[in-house]
Amino acid sequence: MSPGLAFAQAEALLDEGKSLMKKGKVAEACPKLEESYRLSPRSATLLALAMCHEKQGKVATAWSEYIDLGAAARKEGNKRLEADAKARGAKLELSLPRLTLSVPRAAAIEGLEVTLDGAPVDGALWGQARPIDPGQHKVSASAPGRKPWEKSVTIKRGERKTVAVPALAKDASAAAQPAPAAEAPAPAAPEKGSAGAGDGAAEPGKGAAGAGRGAAAPEKGAVAAAPGKGAAGPGKAAAGPETDAPPAAPPAAEEQEPSSGSSPRHTGSFVIQAGVAGGALIGLMDSGSFGDLSAYSYSYNIPEGELIAPCDDEVCHASFDPAIGPFAGGEAFIGVALSEDLHLGARVLGGYRFGGGYLAVGGPSVSMRLGRLWLGLSGLVGPVAQQAKVTGIKGEIPSEVVHLNYGRSEVAVNAREGSLPESALVETLAFGGSVDVSLVLADLPSAGWTSGALLLSVSPTIMKGLDGWVFAAPASLGYRFY
Repeated sequence: MSPGLAFAQAEALLDEGKSLMKKGKVAEACPKLEESYRLSPRSATLLALAMCHEKQGKVATAWSEYIDLGAAARKEGNKRLEADAKARGAKLELSLPRLTLSVPRAAAIEGLEVTLDGAPVDGALWGQARPIDPGQHKVSASAPGRKPWEKSVTIKRGERKTVAVPALAKDASAAAQPAPAAEAPAPAAPEKGSAGAGDGAAEPGKGAAGAGRGAAAPEKGAVAAAPGKGAAGPGKAAAGPETDAPPAAPPAAEEQEPSSGSSPRHTGSFVIQAGVAGGALIGLMDSGSFGDLSAYSYSYNIPEGELIAPCDDEVCHASFDPAIGPFAGGEAFIGVALSEDLHLGARVLGGYRFGGGYLAVGGPSVSMRLGRLWLGLSGLVGPVAQQAKVTGIKGEIPSEVVHLNYGRSEVAVNAREGSLPESALVETLAFGGSVDVSLVLADLPSAGWTSGALLLSVSPTIMKGLDGWVFAAPASLGYRFY
């Protein structure tokens, strides 16, 4: 086809493809744009093709085409088109599905070929997350003397999945098949000993081999070896024409198949996450104790008059102002993978509050993966403490004399001026829970123990103490080992 005719056909296909795109018929438009670009590879056509594939949902294909478009625009000096292609590609990259083909060492035998949708995958790409279009894909593996294996996997937009190739089972039928026996040539004529050209039969006493065959043993009319087979060596008797081929060796005992190794996020495997955490700790604990209160006393009315009662931890308590302060520490999760995207276990969070105090809570936790996010719920229990300002001490009035004290159930303690500490450590046992939101910063699946993901997490936490409420807003950077 002449260049002029190819350009004209490409232009017609481009116009037709754009028209179909405007009508929403992307399934019909994309093949026409592909053919147009094949006939005349131009940046304008590549832009239309990438936009068509994006509308079609083939985000990985469109992303790759935007990258190619940016490179082409750079060569052409078209900075505006280059910037546009770069922006479109960057927007798509956030929602690309990524598929990792994991090949454990036990499965990586000689001659192994792994294919994705029928296309071979180079060994250098095994274990690497690669962009792929959403939808159903087929992963296959084959090797000489092994049974082929294949698996279908469906992946959604923004999702990351790993397919582990198992160690291929031996093909027993191939192992048991005997090797083909050597071809036996026609026997030499007993009287004449002559052979046709190429048969290698010799007259008795001459041992002359036919053209292209092995030599006969001395003094005997030997049978030549078949093409491609080894001839009988000197001093050894060659197989006679009536001799049966030696039986094939029995198949070797079936070897025990090695374990294929655990797939990343494999069902039933242990999951461990550890990281550093920090955030704000807010305490609304308005009462508690700050130590020995027996040095204080309070008075209330009784039928006989006024009673001065000593304080202790049972009848007196201190009052505190709300407090807020930063804390730093760590967090951990240990559990089991119920599925690739559902983990069940226990979570702990602990840290030191700057200015005095601590946080040490833990409990059951469940995490579910949604694309690049892990969402979790945790039930927590444990001690929490904060250094807070002391506002006073109050004593309890017995219920039977409340009516003599103007209906009050407690009264301020008679504390000498300056005897109260300015602040004290208030502690409580708290119960509550947290919502955990984690962003996958880097997904690093492999067949080894380092398989996992780097996560950035925030965990808004609310807990009810025995005296008041506790709020925490921790953020953590951790690694979840699959």
